[in-house]
Amino acid sequence: MPASARTSVFISYSHADEKWRKLLESHFAPLQRDHRNFRIWSDKDLQVGEPWLDRIRKELATAKVGILLISRHFMASSFIHSDELPPLLAAAKAEGVVLLPVIVGHSTFKSSPLGKLQTFNQPDKPLVDLTPSQRDKEVVRLCEKIAKLLKLKAASAQPVPKKAAAPKAPKRVAPVAAQPEPAATSAVAKSKAIAKSKAIAKKKTTAKPPTKAAATPATKKITPRIAK
Repeated sequence: MPASARTSVFISYSHADEKWRKLLESHFAPLQRDHRNFRIWSDKDLQVGEPWLDRIRKELATAKVGILLISRHFMASSFIHSDELPPLLAAAKAEGVVLLPVIVGHSTFKSSPLGKLQTFNQPDKPLVDLTPSQRDKEVVRLCEKIAKLLKLKAASAQPVPKKAAAPKAPKRVAPVAAQPEPAATSAVAKSKAIAKSKAIAKKKTTAKPPTKAAATPATKKITPRIAK
């Protein structure tokens, strides 16, 4: 297959080393999000009922980079050595496919035929011996190398769209309730009204009655006595 047709990354690993595959893929996630043409594949992507061996061979044929997670489990796997490594090694020789052995555990790698391959990290400092922070640092370096091999450009930051401001609801003017008179003011007004009423009543009582002219005594009418 022409080298230009190879665009993906193939991870070859033993299922006993699944935690290391998950570590790598968690670091690869931003590259997959920012670059649609970046694709990484491992056998965990096989679908139920899919002819798995045909699919693995197809993915091996399209891989531009092969990551080998080297450990004692990897070195002991017959399937890896019979079905995955031969096409990868042949493609590396004939088509320039890049193989990156990542040492995750101690093994007999250096004394095996694979020991001729240039490892990504130091064989005497496998990931298992590093602190979590040191492991992350190594895997970040691996991501940077793969991005360079695949010529992935740094993604530019996309501006976050501003949310449209919600229209403001018209302000409601609350009706002003009639304020009750203060208790003290009301009492004073009531007291004044009572006092005024009493004053008026008293004035009427003490007022002198109008002077009447002396009555002229009536003239006594003398009725003449008639003798009978």
